[in-house]
Amino acid sequence: MPDNASPARSAPVAVVTGAGRGIGLAVAARLAADGHHVVLSDLDGTTIRHTARALGNGHTGLAADVTDPLAVARLAEAAVERYGRLDVWINNAGLLLSGPLADFPHDVLLRTVNVNITGVLHGCRAALTPMLPARRGHIVNIASVCAVKHLPGLAVYSATKAGVLALSGALRREVRSAGIHVSALLPYLVDTPAATGLRPRVLRPLPASRVADAVVRVLARPRAEVSVPGYLGPALKAVALLPAPVRDWIDDRARLEELALDSDHLSLRIPGARVDGDNSRPAQGR
Repeated sequence: MPDNASPARSAPVAVVTGAGRGIGLAVAARLAADGHHVVLSDLDGTTIRHTARALGNGHTGLAADVTDPLAVARLAEAAVERYGRLDVWINNAGLLLSGPLADFPHDVLLRTVNVNITGVLHGCRAALTPMLPARRGHIVNIASVCAVKHLPGLAVYSATKAGVLALSGALRREVRSAGIHVSALLPYLVDTPAATGLRPRVLRPLPASRVADAVVRVLARPRAEVSVPGYLGPALKAVALLPAPVRDWIDDRARLEELALDSDHLSLRIPGARVDGDNSRPAQGR
């Protein structure tokens, strides 16, 4: 199983799902640079093993579909078997598909929910298996600003990310007495292949490195919920206090429906669309 020579076991150990590209790769690379041993996972085993080797010695790449609880559990087992511990778990794997809810094929809807919600549940349970006995650890769930800012064309995605946010808050309360932290990150649109064709409004897309920086900060100073950029969270909470007609007026002036509903995003309108490079089904990295 090991990709490189067995490393020293004193460094912190992190698992990052959906680490083949985009946000997951940026987070894995930043954690590796900061001295973590990283277990990277994605659907494509060959590619993720090459990616792990490119980060240097002491990292492992494993194929895993986050909708498979046994495959996810093996990621935690691999971290403990190889490195002797598990300190950080990053639930990043997710699907970003746009389109009107009425047009979503049933299988695509189920796949999105299974990856974005069930996959995070599997990840949290797998992480807790070694973390609870050790009474330490930090789970970071990559949600989205769409969890709190509802956008037309992203109803399914928004619902799943709101679920991730709710899960993170409830789980944080469950495990805080065991010395385990749980954080949710809510980034704005990030410039990754998964977002190709979306039309950002108001703000420019963020580089994936901004999310990686936020992960490092929240690991150093645990917080329950972090928006990226940081000012966005308080701004959206203030707007949420306004009456719905006022919020609709603001959104109409900003033409927010153009972001996803009237965009050229790799969406359901394209038969057989490939997202993040997987040939058979949408990949899980963002």
